[in-house]
Amino acid sequence: MRFTIKDKPSDVQNLDGVVVFVFENMSYEGLNSSIAKKLVDIRSRNVFQGKSGEVYTTFIDSGRSKKNPKTIFFSGLGKKEDVSAEQIRLSSGMVTQKIAYEGLSNVVLDINSIVLSLDRVVLGQAITEGFILSDYRFDRFKSSKKSGKDKSRLNEIVICVKSKFIKDVKKGVVLGEIFSDGTNYARDLVNIPSNEKRPPVLASMVRRMALREGLKCKILDEKQIRDLKMGSFLAVARGSSSPPRLVIMEYGDTKKNRPISFVGKGITFDTGGISVKPSSGMENMTTDMSGAAAVFGAMKSIAQLKPKVPVVGIGVLAENMLGGNATRPGDIVRSMKGTTIEIHNTDAEGRLVLADGLHYAKTKYKPQCMINLATLTGACMVALGTNLTGMYGTHDELIERVREQGDFAGDQVWHMPLHAEFTDMMKGKIADLCNISGVRWGGANSAAAFLQHFTNGTPWVHLDIAGPSHLGKRKEYKPAGGTGVGTRILTGLAKDWKRLKVQKGKAFGT
Repeated sequence: MRFTIKDKPSDVQNLDGVVVFVFENMSYEGLNSSIAKKLVDIRSRNVFQGKSGEVYTTFIDSGRSKKNPKTIFFSGLGKKEDVSAEQIRLSSGMVTQKIAYEGLSNVVLDINSIVLSLDRVVLGQAITEGFILSDYRFDRFKSSKKSGKDKSRLNEIVICVKSKFIKDVKKGVVLGEIFSDGTNYARDLVNIPSNEKRPPVLASMVRRMALREGLKCKILDEKQIRDLKMGSFLAVARGSSSPPRLVIMEYGDTKKNRPISFVGKGITFDTGGISVKPSSGMENMTTDMSGAAAVFGAMKSIAQLKPKVPVVGIGVLAENMLGGNATRPGDIVRSMKGTTIEIHNTDAEGRLVLADGLHYAKTKYKPQCMINLATLTGACMVALGTNLTGMYGTHDELIERVREQGDFAGDQVWHMPLHAEFTDMMKGKIADLCNISGVRWGGANSAAAFLQHFTNGTPWVHLDIAGPSHLGKRKEYKPAGGTGVGTRILTGLAKDWKRLKVQKGKAFGT
């Protein structure tokens, strides 16, 4: 998809359609006379008022031929005082779907009537993300890539705005393209079926991307993982014929300056192991590496953004399968940190791989902070539903930064409690820790407390993305399948990074 920015709508008369954003009760100032007349007409007939979520398709004389009218799309933004980046993104996403349904390949978007409603860079970024993220399709395994009226891809969008705003809008468009690129890359990784992305294969895919983008990339194989004494990580991988991989990507000089570190759970397929899952819905366990996918997607975007802070992205890749060598409930393993862990449920495997991944990041890089992402618990979905990410952390400023990035990206997070009682719940009977609490309630909280043990006092945030990582049905700019949730949060953190303030003690959620 190509974006062009111009200040003269007369230059774009040959495009197929026109997109107009409309606030409720918006004046018609700044609109083309024929478009303003059409808007007056449809409002008088009460078929469109500009409310949030409304999209209305109609036609106007194109000036070329009355037999070939131009398609016009009115997209509602709701009340002007409530406008936000996410509202622009949602409206852009919805109108993109309408354009695809009509089979148009190029449109003009005149934003002069709304350009003063939001920071121009933010406006450009939100529009671009809405169009690109909504236009995403995963069809590489389809013999025919065309269905119904969805016959063409949207190839060109010409944004019309006054010349004095072009520079800022263009900057926003570039940001939107970069943020969307990483998100769609993460979506691709999640949507690839598990037989096509077993840990060594997925690691190789990511290495190729890293080399293209100019990132340093190191992949540790099973022997190297064993040499590091990552017994917790290896316990999960034992039942699979496909060996695990630890993928480490570096942006910037991580030796000269302390980096920020992202760690993602990368279970490329999860049967539950010996504690096997029910068969219903197990085909969706291809998405259990969404945390690692978000990290890899963010690193792709970060390489293009070139922020000032160095960044380390780590993906802990394994399959959790059944087999004669699989870890059994009741086994005890020793983590890289030296902590012994009783395994009472082999389906609580994400925390086991992350334990070693977090400790590796801490000891190898001594980062300013660590953020991990994981489709960790069904309990988080019980608490928050499928649209919110559960957030846990030990540093108030970092928690607030993640919250702000989530709000801006439309990947909203909710701060969850991390009280000492949840740490006590994870103590083992004959080992240091147990991988489940044995208590029915608060499963997402106790899982976070387990991970906290391996952060060793480093400022840390855990994002449980079990709910929003995958959609059964398309929503606005988020497709069915992998959503790439968290990718733009991490990218935004790196883009806007400044050193964390020192914070004494521990910050527990309330």
